[in-house]
Amino acid sequence: MDRDTYGFNSEDEGHDAFKQSGSTRGRGAGRKGKHQRDAAAWCRWLREQVAQDIDRQTEVLITRTEARTDAVLRAVGGLSERLDAVARDVELLLNALRDQGVRDAIDTGRATSDVHRRHLELATTYQTLVTQSLRELGRMLCPKDGDEGPTELARRRAESVAHLVVLLFQPLHEPMSSTPEEIVARLRAFGLATEGAQFRGQFAIVFRRAVELRAGVASLALTAELDFSVDPTALQPERYQPWEQQQADDAHPEFLIAPAYVVGGDRPRSLSRPIVFVTPRGRP
Repeated sequence: MDRDTYGFNSEDEGHDAFKQSGSTRGRGAGRKGKHQRDAAAWCRWLREQVAQDIDRQTEVLITRTEARTDAVLRAVGGLSERLDAVARDVELLLNALRDQGVRDAIDTGRATSDVHRRHLELATTYQTLVTQSLRELGRMLCPKDGDEGPTELARRRAESVAHLVVLLFQPLHEPMSSTPEEIVARLRAFGLATEGAQFRGQFAIVFRRAVELRAGVASLALTAELDFSVDPTALQPERYQPWEQQQADDAHPEFLIAPAYVVGGDRPRSLSRPIVFVTPRGRP
């Protein structure tokens, strides 16, 4: 068959036709690759835009959160300042009550502050020690002497208690400075019976309680003391506490056993009555 049968006039024309067909196919493949690269680039750009947008939104949220947190903290700070101001006002009020409260604590039997309540407790302890513990020590220090009468024996024992009050509680607002041995030696010098084992054991207990009492008084800002200046013979019956509960109608105070517990301040007041030896009714 002649080569012109396929429409090519010559061998060169056929060769050119195949080359043109291959070139067309190459251009199509190139456009497809370009489109793919463009799509990939567009995807990368989109991801970057989304990431940037997320970062912007996150930053906005953080900024708003920080602003709200700052507002909350400022509000809390303002509330704290107001609470501090209220606390200062309350403290000023309490201080004023403490300055004035001693009168109410004494006159009504109520305490208006921790200081006054503590003084009332200490005054009660003082009275209990005198009327119970020291009374018992007085019996041990002064055994009955032969045919000694009840009035003389009661007077001797009351005098021994008066010595104990001075040695154990004076000055009340200062810590204990004497040792038990020193006090016992002083009692012995008064001619009292200090050698008994029962007395020594009981005195050790009373001494410790006296030390605690004086330490408690010394620790308080508002001082207290025992009023030794009172003249018991000039006191009216309602102004003192008799040492003996039974007494004759014509009984009269003789001497001071335990002074009153007095709280200081602008208007000193007594938290206890002085305990006075009154000539007791004769006992059979």
